[in-house]
Amino acid sequence: MTAEACGTCDSTGKTVLVCPGCAAPSEIVSTAIAYRAAHDGPQARSCTACEQVTMVVEPDMVCPACGQLRPEVNELLLARYDRIGPDDLAAAPCVGCGYRVGAPDEPLNLLVACRACDADFAIPLDMFAVGQGMRLRCGTCAADTRIPDTVWCPVCGQHLRRDGIADLIRAAN
Repeated sequence: MTAEACGTCDSTGKTVLVCPGCAAPSEIVSTAIAYRAAHDGPQARSCTACEQVTMVVEPDMVCPACGQLRPEVNELLLARYDRIGPDDLAAAPCVGCGYRVGAPDEPLNLLVACRACDADFAIPLDMFAVGQGMRLRCGTCAADTRIPDTVWCPVCGQHLRRDGIADLIRAAN
């Protein structure tokens, strides 16, 4: 795949996916899901509004020339949804327990409460080494907070869990 525009697809990569189940616009970054679908196969995502796994982007929904989602991607998603319905989250390709990609200019952070003073601090997700834990020093009280390696998806181990991270951090400290 090349990064050049093909003239047909959205070369900005800002296609808004629409949930075929409830018609809510998605916050999924189209360039990220297009890349993953083209390289790793079908990508299933749940809708944040209706909480069903309704958006399954398949490799044929990605333009082979430019690597962006095809202009008719929402129609293709709707046709698939009409044929198959929502996927079962357990049967969907693992997406890291619901890993959500943010907007391109939105920093992806994990909010952690200090174990000693309860101050909240945000950790950029790009600081995390996949599958590893870490120790963080609070900027307010200088106490160390341990982030265990159990914050990663137990299925694929590639993404942070969607839920329960705060409980895992509390249990580790």
